[in-house]
Amino acid sequence: MKTLMTIVGLGFVMFLVACQSQSANREVDDATLSTAVKSKLASDTRLASLTDVDVKAQNGKVSLDGEVESEEVKRLAEEAVRGMSGVAQVANNLVVKPKANTAEAHFIDFAGNPVGTALLTEESGGVRFHFSLTKLPAGTHGIHVHEKGDCTKPDFKSAGKHFNPEAKQHGAENPKGFHAGDLGNIEVGSNGTADAELTAPHLTLGASDHSLIRPGGTAIIIHAGRDDQKTDPSGNSGNPIACGVIDKAAFTHSAIHATR
Repeated sequence: MKTLMTIVGLGFVMFLVACQSQSANREVDDATLSTAVKSKLASDTRLASLTDVDVKAQNGKVSLDGEVESEEVKRLAEEAVRGMSGVAQVANNLVVKPKANTAEAHFIDFAGNPVGTALLTEESGGVRFHFSLTKLPAGTHGIHVHEKGDCTKPDFKSAGKHFNPEAKQHGAENPKGFHAGDLGNIEVGSNGTADAELTAPHLTLGASDHSLIRPGGTAIIIHAGRDDQKTDPSGNSGNPIACGVIDKAAFTHSAIHATR
């Protein structure tokens, strides 16, 4: 009887060891599959816009969680994973969240030196401008969108007149104003830098006669002096001191995380 119990006990121990071994192997296999899926998604050129996607694998079932910019990208991600060896099932939990419509401008001074950037983002209330400027004269400077995407130095006259699709006069305080491209003033500190935001309610980055993304382009010009916001055509703001052509920005990246 004692011998029988010993045999049963040894068998039970061996069973536990085998289960633990299988569990460990499964964890290794799950980790390997997660890594393989991560690599597959990152290398697929059709999926270059994937952002913050988590990959989890368990017993051949792969879960995809995170945000994508379109239904097409969601579909392609699942399609890429389904064709992989070792994948028995795909749980596609990706949430479609369209990418913000953005553009950017890189400013130069009269000598062609870089003096900062502007990031433009489409919002419900218009276009938000985020300015990060440097190496400019301290003080208050008028800032306007111009009708041509050309910043030929030194005077930037190539940018044309203010962006003015409604053919109004200049300035928010002008009864006959204002230009859609009138952005008011920006304050530059004593160290020559400015970090500021403003919103232009009559501008868009989408399809419209008020769009900044158009044939021939548009540009942003910073002036030497303050814009009085009432004197046509440019608020007595002085000569241009910096100019930046507005271009569509492609702020996409791939950040695919493999977890178990």
